[in-house]
Amino acid sequence: MHILYLHQYFCPPGGRGNNRSFELARAWVEAGHAVTFVTSAAYYPAEMQRELPFWEEEVEGMRLLVVNVPYAHGMGFRQRVRAWLNFYRRAMPVGRRLDGVDLIYASSTPLTVGELGRRLSRKLRVPYIYECVDVWPDVPIGMGVVRNPLLIRWLHARTQRIYRDAAEIVTLSEGMAEQILAHPVPKTKVHVLHNGCNLDAFPFQVREAGPVLKVIYTGTVGLANGVDALVRVAAMLRDCGRNDLQFMILGGGNDLDRVKALAKAAHLENLTFLAPVPKEEVAGILNEADIGIVTFAPHPVLEANSANKFYDYLASGLPVVLNYQGWQAEYLRNWACGLAAPMGDDEALLNNILRLADDPALRSSMGRNGRKLVEAKFDRKEIALRLLKRFAQVLAQ
Repeated sequence: MHILYLHQYFCPPGGRGNNRSFELARAWVEAGHAVTFVTSAAYYPAEMQRELPFWEEEVEGMRLLVVNVPYAHGMGFRQRVRAWLNFYRRAMPVGRRLDGVDLIYASSTPLTVGELGRRLSRKLRVPYIYECVDVWPDVPIGMGVVRNPLLIRWLHARTQRIYRDAAEIVTLSEGMAEQILAHPVPKTKVHVLHNGCNLDAFPFQVREAGPVLKVIYTGTVGLANGVDALVRVAAMLRDCGRNDLQFMILGGGNDLDRVKALAKAAHLENLTFLAPVPKEEVAGILNEADIGIVTFAPHPVLEANSANKFYDYLASGLPVVLNYQGWQAEYLRNWACGLAAPMGDDEALLNNILRLADDPALRSSMGRNGRKLVEAKFDRKEIALRLLKRFAQVLAQ
């Protein structure tokens, strides 16, 4: 099988981003299939960057067709939209020239990649599967980023066309599936295949607590992520005399400067910012932490998220704390591997952190249970093989 994988944010080894597409494709190549990416160099490490508008290369058996469109988490919304449209415009002729493709796997966001998959599917006369990583336009509408009624109507029409023409829709959480099924989409067309985690890259770690417990946040610090909640909770801890916890924020994004400014204004000594590192180095940092935390801004639409950090924490044996409810909170309760506060409730978030901080046995048991959950439900190698089965079923229809 020759799979054309459309993903604007492909992250190769050494890159500082989500490497899901790389790990899925590597498993497919190992299973004997051919994989061609049409992507950008947005998350390439410096040593792999080239000052060329386009290039072709091979990484671990995958063919990469790289359209050099700049993109960064620090960009504002309008800059991102321009980057998305630019990638769509330049990737289209690259995809049209391909021969021997059996199936297209189009991973969004952005929504433009879904439209790219739809158009190339018609040109190459092959089916496409749409992977919905964030549900658009529901997320920007739910966050209040998109408010114009005419634009909202246009975005919904575009999205519905992508849903309609896709052979199947793959989404990364039960919450996202519910959001998609709120639209006129057949239930049989939507399949949940979680983001997952590479268990080999994140080995389970037995922890011995030191005098100061470390609470870590990893990943994007964007407007949607609500990381300013950690500033408020860190200040609350300081004010109540708890000096035995240290917060660490590892990542970057367009809200990082604002969050740093808030921390500086609050004169916090119990909050540390760490520069982004390659994905391969994250596991070592998590092994030095005691609690993993995932935050999102108080917009209910974001409770459907499927953030990488959630799976990475569980695999590493960290108890997980959320500042929202939703499908992840249900897993934490059912598997006894973490605690979830109501969205926007800083005091409840603080109390959950203190509950774990004051109970080493609870932290340990939740860490073990989290690893069991990942092994049972979220092993990325198993997810890759399940996707191959879906591909085969689509081609057999």
